[in-house]
Amino acid sequence: METETVELAKHLKQHSQLNLADVAYTLQMGRQVFDHRRMLVCQNLDDAVTLLESSDAQIPLNLQRKFTRHQQVRHRSVVFMFSGQGTQYINMARELYEIEDIFRITVDNCSDILRPHLGFDLRQILYPDPEQIEDAAEQLKQTAVTQPALFVIEYALAKLWMAWGVKPTATIGHSIGEYVAATLAGVFSLEDALALVTARGKLMQQLPSGSMIAIALPEEDVRSFLSNSLSVAAVNAPSMCTVSGPTDAIETLQKQLDDQEVDYRPLHTSHAFHSEMMEPMLASFTKRVQEVSRKPPQIPYISNVTGTWITSQEATSPEYWAAHIRQTVRFSQGLQELLKEPNQVLLEVGPGKALSKLAKRHKPQVKSQIVLNSVRHPREQCSDVEFLFKTLGHLWLVGITVNWSEFYASEQRYRLPLPTFPFEQKSHNADVQKLGSLEHQRETSSSAMHL
Repeated sequence: METETVELAKHLKQHSQLNLADVAYTLQMGRQVFDHRRMLVCQNLDDAVTLLESSDAQIPLNLQRKFTRHQQVRHRSVVFMFSGQGTQYINMARELYEIEDIFRITVDNCSDILRPHLGFDLRQILYPDPEQIEDAAEQLKQTAVTQPALFVIEYALAKLWMAWGVKPTATIGHSIGEYVAATLAGVFSLEDALALVTARGKLMQQLPSGSMIAIALPEEDVRSFLSNSLSVAAVNAPSMCTVSGPTDAIETLQKQLDDQEVDYRPLHTSHAFHSEMMEPMLASFTKRVQEVSRKPPQIPYISNVTGTWITSQEATSPEYWAAHIRQTVRFSQGLQELLKEPNQVLLEVGPGKALSKLAKRHKPQVKSQIVLNSVRHPREQCSDVEFLFKTLGHLWLVGITVNWSEFYASEQRYRLPLPTFPFEQKSHNADVQKLGSLEHQRETSSSAMHL
């Protein structure tokens, strides 16, 4: 592999007129796949040469754009994880909307379907003009807007991944994220799912306000602190729960936790989700679900209510989707179920890394588990496309088959003469390949190279 890396760097130096995206295309489409793999994400030919010639040890881990992995070829499945409310932010995945056709077309289609339900164009909230950012940010905090916005972004991301050949064998969602899982599985049509998600958000928005708090204790210990008006809203990790209820009761709980020196974190929410404060909307929402068609799931997914695989009876029951609003989100239990299969990748399909962090709390139990996320956290200052391409590269590194033909479906790429594998490298099962491109026009911007 090192010889191939040196030869490729030398070739790119000698042929500075080459189109970087064509180099990427040639490496992806014209090379065999071996056990030794290397990939890098780069902006131009000079950047590619610099990365090819650099030592990984010279660069901090969070800034690395070149990665190497050796493993025997094995079958790995992918599980999509869809995040819940609280992960959203203005301009999430905006570069993907500007560059990736499948993502943009899906967001546009969903926004058009949602317009009569919301009364406005969701894209004006997701991707506002600079002078409208503050107003849009306030609107995005509203439950009636947050839930359809998250659904649209997560659904569009899932469609993009699947078009590139990264297809889930199973999924799990956190609260509103389960609606994306159900829609991909065929339980709801896209139109019905968007109508339900909007109705759900509006009904919640009309309820009295409440508060939520994350507590660093196991569920059994947390319950010993709760009054009758408080509920365990979610069990996210073995020692991480969320409690939900009236604000005054939450404030009393905080004082108790302070006295006991228990770590906790108030959550920035408008309502007490997954608590008894949700009960006034359950009958109305049950009727709303009864109005839409429901079919048995075609892709397995984990239920938040039970913490195990959804059944056809549950997925098609209006009462289940009402209980889903009120009952505890058993995300930790669901992760435990998924971790029974070690040779898989858990891929967060949504903004940020909330679910990836929760999955990694379980990871020591299964060392071979791979956990990745699709979209940067808002505090991470990097290109959305660069971030996504890094993840795509990591998927390829660990053995996921990427459909490069679909990756380039909207581009006209050309094969180029590039250095072939040296004989001694073939005997060591080494592969050098490349990914795609990054800026506003793929053919003139960053690329992710596989070596």
